Amino acid sequence: MSADSVTLPASGNPLPNFDENGISYDAVDTFEITARLEASGLSDRLVRQRHGAADVFAYAQTMVQVRGATRVPHGPRGWLGKGALMEAARRAIILILGAVLGGLTATMLAANTREILIAGIGAWVIGQSVSGIVWAYAGAGQLKRGIARGTAATLLVTSVLACYLVVSLLLPGHDGSAAALLMAWCWYSCIVSMLVILGRSRFLLAVLAVGTGVVTLQILLGYRGAPLIVATVAVAVIVSVTALFIAQQRTIKERRVLNSGDWKAAIPPAAQAGFLAAALSMALTRLPAWEGTALVAATVVAAAATDPALVLMRQRLQWSSQRTPLLRHAARNAWLLTMAISAAIVVISAVVSALVVLFLVEENRVATTIIVAATFSSLATTSTTLNAFGLPRGAVGFAAAASLSAAVWIVVGNLAGLLVALGFLAIGLTVLLTRVADPRTYA
Repeated sequence: MSADSVTLPASGNPLPNFDENGISYDAVDTFEITARLEASGLSDRLVRQRHGAADVFAYAQTMVQVRGATRVPHGPRGWLGKGALMEAARRAIILILGAVLGGLTATMLAANTREILIAGIGAWVIGQSVSGIVWAYAGAGQLKRGIARGTAATLLVTSVLACYLVVSLLLPGHDGSAAALLMAWCWYSCIVSMLVILGRSRFLLAVLAVGTGVVTLQILLGYRGAPLIVATVAVAVIVSVTALFIAQQRTIKERRVLNSGDWKAAIPPAAQAGFLAAALSMALTRLPAWEGTALVAATVVAAAATDPALVLMRQRLQWSSQRTPLLRHAARNAWLLTMAISAAIVVISAVVSALVVLFLVEENRVATTIIVAATFSSLATTSTTLNAFGLPRGAVGFAAAASLSAAVWIVVGNLAGLLVALGFLAIGLTVLLTRVADPRTYA
């Protein structure tokens, strides 16, 4: 359970889409960038508050003008974005490998389940918060400024956790292993999230593939010195990604200082991750140990599958809307596609949970775990999709719905929890289908 996933940029009033390089893409001059910024809703007052510039024109002067080749608008443009789909697939694999490496390392170092859960949830929430800060700037064409602010947030969190580690080591009767695990995992999540946004997924994938392979081999062979080797590999992975992150910092001249706008940008993704983590934690209290492991594995795989699924969904929606001039046909195609992809993610989650239970547990009691995994994945996927299509408050609301469903499941019973979850899921799908029915949402 890691925070390597990246929050997709979204807001209630998204900026106009000027291709993949931001609002300054292919602009003729600074005046055109200024016009685009003003059309997106930015005023001189907002620019002074959020970015420290004197006015919109001064802010536009700081933005890089990216020139691109002229594109022919006809044809199935969505399928031309193969690179975006491959990038999303790499992000998914990075998420899975990071979670596997973190879990195996913590287990080999004799960390108990509670410490692993706390560290994983903390890294998830903090990593998503940093991603939210970075995307708030990247969506306005200020990626470097976003990385600078994300770095400031990461250093602040790490400093607090370092103080917690020191206090844990100094106080008698306290073990600093939990604090060290939490600090290392949060640091890893934050910098990996920013490196993924910077497009460094190939390097991350190679490092994590090697690290996870070595750790898995050591565990399977059962060497006496395996814990030391595993710890060394984990440190090497963190050092490698940290070195790459430091190298990326050399080109960033922005101030690494947070403002009130950064805190506001961090709240929705943090709340979303916090509610989903709370729901998962409550669900784990009702399941045996190995079935809980199956639920966590299914959750990680479902979260990983959501990223490329959303990219594929957006590409197919764009392609479908361009093929038909009738709005009702485009809406019908959007509904069918959304339902199909959402169902596919739920099926993947259910299959993974079933396989893990069958592999780890001798008794074939998989029904409860499959139902819980499918239900949780449905609500989590709905929350993530709403965020990706410009409804961050709705995303937080349906993450809270997952927590409420888990609470009802624990307090009242299995059937009541399932009915509440299905009710929330029906509402979420209705909102999502209404959202995708408008082609302007993904144009």
